[in-house]
Amino acid sequence: MKTFFSLFAALSLYALQSTVVLAHTPLMFSIPAQDALLKESPKVVMLHFGDPVRMLSLDLTKANQSIEFGFNRNNEATDHIEFELPALQPGSYEFAWSAIGADGHRVSGVIAFQLDPDASETSPGKQPKADEHQHHHALILRTQHQGS
Repeated sequence: MKTFFSLFAALSLYALQSTVVLAHTPLMFSIPAQDALLKESPKVVMLHFGDPVRMLSLDLTKANQSIEFGFNRNNEATDHIEFELPALQPGSYEFAWSAIGADGHRVSGVIAFQLDPDASETSPGKQPKADEHQHHHALILRTQHQGS
């Protein structure tokens, strides 16, 4: 009987941990996207999450130099974060972001992109795999890239 309860406790703990791992809030898409190659400076940085988050940090760097763009933490959780950007010079950039989801867990990532006015064409970069929610936004992204 003692073995049964030990096994039950271990399986319960495993199930609980698996649920927590699955509960983390995913980044659905970003502008600019990971590995995007842009001919023009992006006007905004936009992050769209699967669930509301509170942004803890959003840092833009070029060659390890921080670039100020007016990031402020949001007090109310939201699934859509957007900030205007200053005109960026050609080069390689990174956005390092960190947020806390409704589940209380921190999520973070880095979005690297390049700005090259001499590139033959703009490459939108990589986005997470599309699901029903992202199909709506894929049209927005295409429209923004075509309008530039």
